[in-house]
Amino acid sequence: MRLTFLYIFLLFSSFIFIFIPNTAYLVKYDPFNYITNYRLSFYAFISDMFKLYVDLVDVKKENIILKKELNYYKTFSYELQKCQNEARQLYYISNSLAFINKQSNPNVYISRVVGYDMSGKKSFLEIQNNGKIKEGSLVSSNGYFVGVVYKVYKDVAYVMTVYNKMFNTIVYNYRTGDTYIYKGGYPYGSIINATSNDDIKVGDLIYFRSLKSQNIPYLLVGKVIEVSRSKNLFFLNVKLKPMANPNIYDFVVVINR
Repeated sequence: MRLTFLYIFLLFSSFIFIFIPNTAYLVKYDPFNYITNYRLSFYAFISDMFKLYVDLVDVKKENIILKKELNYYKTFSYELQKCQNEARQLYYISNSLAFINKQSNPNVYISRVVGYDMSGKKSFLEIQNNGKIKEGSLVSSNGYFVGVVYKVYKDVAYVMTVYNKMFNTIVYNYRTGDTYIYKGGYPYGSIINATSNDDIKVGDLIYFRSLKSQNIPYLLVGKVIEVSRSKNLFFLNVKLKPMANPNIYDFVVVINR
């Protein structure tokens, strides 16, 4: 807007110099001729302003070009970071496949994550369906138990994660071999049937266990972070920190039971 006003002012001044017949400003500086000196000074001022206007226009054009280049580099940096994250996820997936293949030979598929729980509670994932995913399929990443497929559509499937309050499954304590029922929750899950006679301690690793098929690999659910007495003295309050972090995954491993 300021450049526009300056441009209008320069045009108006140029109009005065062109259409008013006076060539006094073309003569040499005369200390005794105030009119001539005024016209010369004013002409010099107009020339300087015009040069300044041209410089400002050039600077504005350069700024526009620099902004475009900056946006391009920002986009490039974002895409590069995205590619790096996907490469890291594929590395984790390869570890998961190697881990699963050592234990069993189930039907295993890699699926891209296309949606997350935007509330931040990590209660579900939306993944691509390759046509072979079934309800009840297990979902893992890097040896961690992520959740179970609970809805399947033509192109996508939905995963109920270990953070979902509606999620329940059979788990076992790696140290003692005792079997428990895990209940999901955010940010911590819990074991709901541990009794005061059970040997369960802070730091114990809790794994998913399939009672239907021995071919399903053991997947780490989480770590016990708190054990306390409940109001009912027969049971314990056992708090579990899930190891999976669904909201950062680009790919997951789907295991059909």
